[in-house]
Formats: sequence, C-alpha cells, structure tokens
Amino acid sequence: MKLSRRKLFELAFGAAHLGLMTRFGFPVASAQTVSGRPTKLLGIWLDGGLHWETFFSPLSRAGIDKFIPTPRGGNIPVGYLPAQVENFDRSPVDLDAPGPVRKLRGPAFWNWANPADTSGVNPASGNQQVYRPWGYAWANPNYRLFDKTALLVGADQNTAAHTSGIIASMCGVAGSNFRAPSLQAVIANALARRFPDRPIPNVSLGGTLPGALGLPALANPTVLRSAGSVEPTLSDKRDSAWKGLRARSDVPDAAFDGSALPGTVPATAVDAALMKALREERGISSTGTDAMLEQLYDTYKGASRTIRRDILSVLGNTPSWEKLKADPAYPVDWTACIGYADACGTGASMGAYTFALQLLKSDLVTSVNLRASSFANTTFDTHSSNGVQMHTNHLRIALEMVGRLCLEMSLTPSREDPSRTLLDETLVYVYSDFGRTFPKQGSDHHPATCAMLVGGGVQGNQMLGGYDETMNGSPMGAPVTLVEESGQRVTRAPRSQDIVATAIRAFGLEPGKDFFIPGGYGVYDGVVRG
Repeated sequence: MKLSRRKLFELAFGAAHLGLMTRFGFPVASAQTVSGRPTKLLGIWLDGGLHWETFFSPLSRAGIDKFIPTPRGGNIPVGYLPAQVENFDRSPVDLDAPGPVRKLRGPAFWNWANPADTSGVNPASGNQQVYRPWGYAWANPNYRLFDKTALLVGADQNTAAHTSGIIASMCGVAGSNFRAPSLQAVIANALARRFPDRPIPNVSLGGTLPGALGLPALANPTVLRSAGSVEPTLSDKRDSAWKGLRARSDVPDAAFDGSALPGTVPATAVDAALMKALREERGISSTGTDAMLEQLYDTYKGASRTIRRDILSVLGNTPSWEKLKADPAYPVDWTACIGYADACGTGASMGAYTFALQLLKSDLVTSVNLRASSFANTTFDTHSSNGVQMHTNHLRIALEMVGRLCLEMSLTPSREDPSRTLLDETLVYVYSDFGRTFPKQGSDHHPATCAMLVGGGVQGNQMLGGYDETMNGSPMGAPVTLVEESGQRVTRAPRSQDIVATAIRAFGLEPGKDFFIPGGYGVYDGVVRG
C-alpha cells in the first residue's frame, strides 16, 4: 500500500465510517443463506457513457418519432422506426401501452431468419440499413437470455462527469470520491463468512476501483489484469523474492486488538513478525493511524491465506470458454466489424472476459468488476459529428460480447449447486458512467442512464421505467414504482441510489442492517425474486 496524506485521511475517515456502522448494528461479513439468491457478482463497466436507447427501446411510438432519427447509415446503421422495435421474445409489441413495465425490446437490426446475415437489406428500415448480427445473443430463442435480464431505465446519476458517474453507478452517490462502499465491496464483505475459501473476495479487472470505504480489509479490491498478473503478486513462485521464505506454519488467529479469533493463519516467519509488530503499534498514535495499521494487519492475514491456496495453479486448471464454443454460431475467436471491413476487431480485444470467466468458475472470488469496451479498446466517450452513428454500432458489438459471456455462464454448472448454473449463482451488473444525449441531440454527457441486471435473483424479460416524453431535447427518467427503505411503495423518477440498492437487494441483504446508502434509496419493485 502506498501511503500519502490523502490516503491517511481516507483511512481515518473510513475508520469513523466503520465506527458508525458498528454503532448502529451493521454486521461485518455476514449474510444469510437464501435459496435462489446469487452468491457472486460480476460488474461490467462499459467505459464512457451509453446511448442505451439505441439498443433497447422503452419509448412509445410517439417517443421514437420524437427522439430517435429515422433509419439511415446503410451498413453502419443508426436510427430506427417504430416498426423495427420488437419484443425479444417475439411476442406482439404494443408501443402505445402505458408503462412503466414492458417486456425487453429494442430495434431488431438482425435478420431473424438468418442471424449471421451481414449483407442483406432490412426492409423494416425502409431499405435504408443493412442487417447487423451483433446483439442477437440477447434475443436468440435457443438460449432465451432475455428471460434472465431486467433493464432499469432512466435513473438520474445526479452528474454528467465521468468519475462522478462511475462512482454513482458503484455506490449510488455521485462524487469525486466514494461516500459509501461500492456494491462490489458490500457483497464481498457480506458473503465472506459463508465462503471463507474464496481468498480474493473483491477483484478489479481495470477501471475505477470498487472502493470498500469503512469495510474490513477483506472487502478491499485486489487489482489484477490477467492470469499472468497473479504470479508476481499473489503467489510465492519466484525464487528471487521467496527463496528460503516459503515455509508456513499455522498460528492462532488473533484480531488487531490481540483478542483470540477462531481458526489459524498460515503465516511465514516474516508474516508472523509483521503482524506482531503491527499489534504492538496499536494505541500509540491516533484513531486514524490505528485504522491504517488494522487495514495492513488484515491485509497480511488475507495475503497469507491467498498464497497458501496456490491460486495460480487453481486458475491454470480452470477453463474459460468451454461450453458455448460447441455452438458453431459462437466461436471463441470471433470478429466484428463496423461497416463491411472499415474497422474490425476481436472479441478478446473488448476486455478481460476470459480471465473473468476463469475467476468466477474457479470459485476463488465473490465479486469481479470488469472494465469493457467495444473491439480494440474503443470506448464510448465520443463527441464527434458522427458520434451517435459510431457509438450505436459499437454498442451493439460490445453488448454482443456481454451477451456471449452470459450465455457461457448459463451453460456452466455451478460448483456449489449442480442444479444451478454459474449465471444462476451470479448477478451480472452492466453499467456505465451515465447516459448520453438522445440521438437527435448529438452524443454529449447526459445524467439519465440505465443499467442491466442479468442472472441470479432477477425477474427477467422486463424493462422498468422509461423517459419523460413530454420533455424537449434529451429527456430525464419517468416515474417508476419503488419500495423505499422504509418499506413504503412510491412512484417517482429513479436515481442512481435505487439501481445500486436493487442490485444489493438481489442478494437478500437488508437495508439499514447489511448496508446503507447516503441520501436514501428505493428498490425497483418487481425486479428481485422473492
């Protein structure tokens, strides 16, 4: 850990925050076993802010005419007509039905009769667009991924700044720094006692770190870039660093204050000496210093357990893409293009999806947060004159990759419960910085955003919320039914707090007991099972 005045201040603030949590009865690392709930979290951050309304359409017929350009673009299609919008389950779509709950739907840019078609002209577009197959993974009737997906629409991020928006998507509260723990850290902490054999509970694969403000050290994010990054950081394989220091013995576990804890710690001589020295420093300086030392102390214990586990070997023996590749329509080494071949890239270039699969399948983790993009690391922060057109095409490609990941997870049996799949036991949370101004207004930052919840604990095939179609320009979110933390059912426009709270509630955690979000929050009614 690299320390600075700022880091010391944050640790001191975190200690006070944790003190408040303890005072008001928030448990540390506890969660009840609830049948059907997820036990893992995969966060996928699509970098830059998204034109969600170009892939999903919660708009009415009049809203599409008002906010969405008419079809154009040929083999780089952008814009759509009401006639192009279809329910992903192929049931009749009613664009005039009142909201705020609708089946999952969007403009079908693919050819239903031949989903791989990249050259035929789409007649529903008035023959203005060429078919694009990307995004079909969500509607493929062979897998019915839409049945496992809920889209939360129109939440106000209360910001149009990148860092602030990313933090809002993680903890519910916009700002330059975390003012509450990220949902990734909350879940990692809450499930720690149930799954003590998961040595790296909170993993970050790029992007803003999912902060664990005020939570124990075990909830802090571990930064990994690839399987190769495990060897120098979380293993003892290198002789240059570990020769003569690998021997471990189980010593009685003790808290930072010296009190006995159940179990043992597999400590090297160096680990044991450092932990003893850290305990002896307790109480000499200030509360803030003690908080920093306790974080270091707990980190050493966690690292000792992780290295003893030999996670490098575990990962090496864990497959990634093994199930979906049996379907010839979904090769592992697939390529997508903008246009015919104007710009192309591989699925592997969109993010560390393969490594994320290995981590989740290995059962070494509780939470993984993945930074993702379109091919060749193409992000969604675009303000160019053709920004909407390029953004729309890249978004379809990026969401195709997310969909394929979810399909692989849906075909993989759970290690914990063979009657479930990896997707059943994992909540996939897809989010971005914020929304973007609606297509007729260009591609600037816009605080009204969406998020996807896929898999465990989710009532699927629905979009909840919408946009205020009475507004001119780029609309904000329309009212939706929410259950406030008080238990009261209300109808109001959603906020970022509500999305984060809904994701946490999918795990069965209780507001005010297992987590809190400053400023209050509600849970989208009808999303969480049970």
